[in-house]
Order: sequence, then structure tokens, then C-alpha cells
Amino acid sequence: MSLDAAIVDHTAGLLLRYFRSGAAIEGAAPRLDQRRDVDILKGHWAVSAPVRHLTGYLLAHPHETQALLSYRERVDDAVARGRLDARRTWFYRQQSGIPSALVTHEPVRSFNTGPNLLLAWVLREAASYTARLFSWQGADSPYLPTIEKAQTDIRSVQKIDALREPLRAVSLGHRPNAASVRDAARSRRQVYRLAVDAYRLLQGLERGEADAMDRVARSALIAPLEDWRRFELAVGLSIGEALAQATGESLHLHLLGAKFSGPIVTAGRFAIYWQQITGYHQPPPLEPSELRVRAILQAYGINTGTERPDLIVVDRDQDAVAAVVEVKYIAGDTATTRFREAVDQVVRYGRSYAPTDATAPLLSRSLVALSRHAPARIDPDAPAPFSVDFETLKQPHGLDAWASTLIALP
Repeated sequence: MSLDAAIVDHTAGLLLRYFRSGAAIEGAAPRLDQRRDVDILKGHWAVSAPVRHLTGYLLAHPHETQALLSYRERVDDAVARGRLDARRTWFYRQQSGIPSALVTHEPVRSFNTGPNLLLAWVLREAASYTARLFSWQGADSPYLPTIEKAQTDIRSVQKIDALREPLRAVSLGHRPNAASVRDAARSRRQVYRLAVDAYRLLQGLERGEADAMDRVARSALIAPLEDWRRFELAVGLSIGEALAQATGESLHLHLLGAKFSGPIVTAGRFAIYWQQITGYHQPPPLEPSELRVRAILQAYGINTGTERPDLIVVDRDQDAVAAVVEVKYIAGDTATTRFREAVDQVVRYGRSYAPTDATAPLLSRSLVALSRHAPARIDPDAPAPFSVDFETLKQPHGLDAWASTLIALP
């Protein structure tokens, strides 16, 4: 298995452990907020692979929806336009006094049928949840391109002439009945089978099925991210789980809501922020070389900008940053080169999150995570950050030593 595939598997496993059963990690409180988390998962269902395949197939085959034969009741005078309903005819003649009235069931072709209503319901539900998911995102959310593409495709699908009648007929408050699902599943047309797959995936999420949650996690939570972001996400979830185990507190995942002004994970008194400066950042005094760089950039009208750590662990009881975590996905450079870069960044960030004369304790609690070949520390007493790679990260107790240093804080 490739490293990228292993990272996806590891991240999906962490997410699945969180959503499945709601059991606590060494604690008494459940970690799954059923109402909140399932609702957010349904938001990501709307951009998951089955829904994307359905909309993509409809755009490529807009005429595949099928009009089926149905019957509508009508009353005429002395004219039979379909199958005669003798009982209703007798009642109608008695009530109206018209001896030649006929009640018949006229055959008509309509798109407003069971399979089309199921298809329309799935599309309406997906449109509703993509809008909600979009509203939950921050300006820098890595999921925005995927959500915007999904919204564009759904709007295009809703303009297909054959779907206008079913889309007007469906109500999100009334789900398709069993006959509609059965007829769509038996259909020879692929569009209806794709609609059934998306619908059953949504039902699986609501029932808490592990396979359904795994499919959504892989196709909608992890797949839209670049390789390096996937690794950062894997590290963030892993350190959150390690801190939950060390504290005996429950783990709470805030990533899916994508409110990027807040933490992605909380575990007891610790909160983990991903790609955020946070309000704890205090610009440090610039060194001579940094002053020179700023002056040169200003000569070109370029701002120096502010760098953001990959992950920050905040001790909410102390109202201070407990650790800085720098993540490096190695793709071309050597592990040693990337480790040097990470250490340089951790030291630089440390000046922004700790007093100038007290950065050593923060550095000792910080962490560098490499995708492979992390170096081993020779001097355990040196004020240096911990170093782990993905293989260590996957181990059940791979982060215990690091987590214990944060727990030891007063």
C-alpha cells in the first residue's frame, strides 16, 4: 500500500472510531453528538462520490429519465377516454343526476412517477445540504472548491426539462416510499440505480452504519484535500485522540462544521487549531536579518505577511499555547532537509507564542511530524521538540510520551 493510501486509511479509521457508537475514550462522556454530527455528515454526503456520480451522469445523459405510463381519473359525458370505473360511475350518476356521465382512468405518460420522484428527492436533499455545508465554511476552507462545483452541477441538473415536474412535486418532509425505491433499484436505467445508491447511503448515515460513514469520510472529507493537507489532518486527529486518551476526557470533533475560526478537535482542556494564527499570537521583536528582509520587500511594495503554524495545541485552563506542531509531507526532498525546515519554523513560531526568555519549555512540548523517516533524538534532556513519523503515528501508543508532557503542565 502506498503512503498516500495508508494516510487515507488511517484518517478514515480515526473518523470512523469517532462517529461509530459514540463510545468514550477512557472516559464516561459520549464523544458523539448524534444530532449535530449526523447532520454535518449529511452535509458532506451531499458532496460525496455517489451524489457526484449521480449529478455527473445526469449532466452527461440528460435524456435518460423515463416517462412512465400512469393513470388519472377523469369524468366525461358519454365519452370513455380510458378504463371504466363502474363503481365510481354509479356513485357519480347518483350524486350528479347525469345519466350519461362516465368515470374513467385515462392512461397518460408522466415523469411524475416513483423512480423520478426518488431521483428528484435525492437532488433536492443534496441541494439543501450543499447550501448548508457552504454556509459552515470559512473563507480559507479547503472544501470550498468541491462544494462550489457540487452546487453548480446540481443547479445545472435542476434545469433539465424532464425533472422540473418531479422536482416541483417532491417535498423534503416526505420521503420516497418503499415502492419508489424498489422500482428505481430494479430499473434498467443507470440513473435510477445511482439515485438509489445515494439514497441508501444517506439512510446508512442516519442509522449509524460503519460502511456508510467510511464511504462519506473517504470521498467527501479526505478526498478533496491535497496530499499534504491529508497528512496534516491525520496528525491533527491523531494528537487529539492521544490527548483524549491521556486525559481520560471525551474527544469532540469540530472539523466537519468547518468553522475555521475555532478548533478542529477538543479533548478535555486541550483544543487543537489547524492552520490558524489564533488570538494567542504576539508578533516578536524582529532580528536584524528579518528587518533587512522586510526592508527589501517593502522596496518592492510587498508585505512580509504572517506565517501560520500547521497545528497549535492550546491549554484552555491556562489560556496559553501548550505546543506547536509542524507537519511535513515529504515529496522529493530528504527527511533531514524537511526536518531542518520544521525545526526552524517551530523555533520561529515559539517566539510568537511564548515570552522571549521562556521559549525553551514550549519547544520541549512541541512536535515535528514527518511523513517518513523521522530522526531519533539523541539527547532526551535537550529543549527540543518531539519527532514522529507516520509509522509512529499509526501505533496505538505512538504519541503517549508527547501527550504526557502536556498533561504534566500545572
